[in-house]
Amino acid sequence: MKKIALALLTLFFVLSFTTAEAQSLSKKEKRELKKEIKTYKKDPEKWVRMQNSHKKKTKALSDEVRDLKAKLAAANAEKQVLADKLVALEAQYASLKKSMPSTKLPAGTVYQVQMGYYEYLDLVSFNDKLKTIKAEEIDGAKRYVIGHFEDVMDALQFSNDIKALGINDAFVSQYTNGIRNMDYDALEAIGE
Repeated sequence: MKKIALALLTLFFVLSFTTAEAQSLSKKEKRELKKEIKTYKKDPEKWVRMQNSHKKKTKALSDEVRDLKAKLAAANAEKQVLADKLVALEAQYASLKKSMPSTKLPAGTVYQVQMGYYEYLDLVSFNDKLKTIKAEEIDGAKRYVIGHFEDVMDALQFSNDIKALGINDAFVSQYTNGIRNMDYDALEAIGE
């Protein structure tokens, strides 16, 4: 009975191989396959061990594929989160860029306030430093500051030019990290 089952199993094995790849096997491959079948006929336990080995390898590979698919899904989810963050940051950047002060006029109709027309007063050299006019509310009143200068001498020169326009209260104030130094006196600082 055992020999009949083994013979049928071997026949099934041979037929499945030959029908699946009959057209693609060379004579040499057919001889090697017949030799292998004879080996399994002589030692059926070897064939069982080979089958078990294949099952283990197949299961291991299936498990690896499942794990890799899970990792890929996690990576895709993280990629989507990062893509969403990128879109949000790009929108924030565009908004900040749009709100940055600039001396360049935007497209379309805009309005500006002219402070005067002077033949001999030249403030053009200050254009790069005059990108902002800011109102600061202090104790219910407002003080207005124009531009920001890195050099105290440039700031004093601009202050003098503003005084020439008739704004006699103009003076230089000092800010460090956005905080005003209320005790600062520019003329005292430069030694005049």
